[in-house]
Amino acid sequence: MHRFLLVSLALPLAAMALGADKPGEQSGTKSAPNLNLDGLWQGFVVVGKGEQPNRGTVHLELTIKGNSLTARRLDGQGGPLGQGSYTITSGRFYVIDATENRGRAKGRTYQGICTFGPDLMKWCVATPGNPRPTDFETKGQHFLLILKRQKPATPVNDQ
Repeated sequence: MHRFLLVSLALPLAAMALGADKPGEQSGTKSAPNLNLDGLWQGFVVVGKGEQPNRGTVHLELTIKGNSLTARRLDGQGGPLGQGSYTITSGRFYVIDATENRGRAKGRTYQGICTFGPDLMKWCVATPGNPRPTDFETKGQHFLLILKRQKPATPVNDQ
């Protein structure tokens, strides 16, 4: 159960994205404005609407480079969660439909919505077969992730 939940949370950024004026609508599709998501993102699957964004039921990490995404779990269970590719278009929210491209979950589709700040990603995703979330909250088969971009390590100057 936890592995299914984790894969469904980690990979919705990992494939095709469609824009919409409202979550679940397919009109008004626009290309996303030059989002640069490259880097390391860490955070949690949070409870409720994310009132406590620095803790949650699952601690995870996303590595994004170009249109490629790799996810892994950081808590005691550790280990890889999956890989994929993604594209993003915009509407009222960034609306993401992703398909797992490896392993036992290959071909499963996940529907989600995202918002981005300079170093913050809020992403709510539904498990496969469930409708796209319409708000940012963990409830039922919808899970809210709050991820923060990690700053690269500053090189030490030995001189």
